[in-house]
Amino acid sequence: DLFFRNPPSFMSVLKYEATTRDAMNEVDSVLDHLFHHQNTAPFIAKRLIQRFTTSNPDPNYVEKVSSAFRTGKFRDRFGSGQYGDLAATISAVLLEPDAQSMMVDSDPFQGFLREPLLKVISFFRSMEIRISSKKNILELAWPFVQKIGQYPFSFKSVFSFFLPEHIPDGRAGNAKLFSPEAMITDTPKSMGLLNGLFSTIKYGVS
Repeated sequence: DLFFRNPPSFMSVLKYEATTRDAMNEVDSVLDHLFHHQNTAPFIAKRLIQRFTTSNPDPNYVEKVSSAFRTGKFRDRFGSGQYGDLAATISAVLLEPDAQSMMVDSDPFQGFLREPLLKVISFFRSMEIRISSKKNILELAWPFVQKIGQYPFSFKSVFSFFLPEHIPDGRAGNAKLFSPEAMITDTPKSMGLLNGLFSTIKYGVS
């Protein structure tokens, strides 16, 4: 005969208070398990590093950021001391020597490609663009932004605009280097970005 070693327990379809309570407890239990899993700290550390400093972080760099996530402290100055403290984690990402050392600038494996939308926003800020319309700046620049392949909250899948493990073609690909942002970068979009920037400088945004 077949039998379950751990018989499943099915919740009632009726909206009893106990049923709601048990469902919430189940969800909290799963989230706590995932949050404290041994792989969570290095996973979050590497993803934050890729977004803020470099697409190809050194394993020691990842471990230092992971340690800040686990202990909730960085250099005894940042963080609350609680597991998962993001103040300590981000401080480690930005203040570790791997992010600030002068030697990093000479390392061709360091750094990351800035995604098109951030280039546009950085350009607008540096030019101190001011508008009198009630529309926001990105609405006015929609024809421009549309050509660069990126617009806020308009990614084609739940995995955002690009994948963190994307390896591009060319020399970077031959070296097995990750470049997530290169996934949405091609010649037409690069030309669209440059044309849009020069057009904004010459004609402004209206």
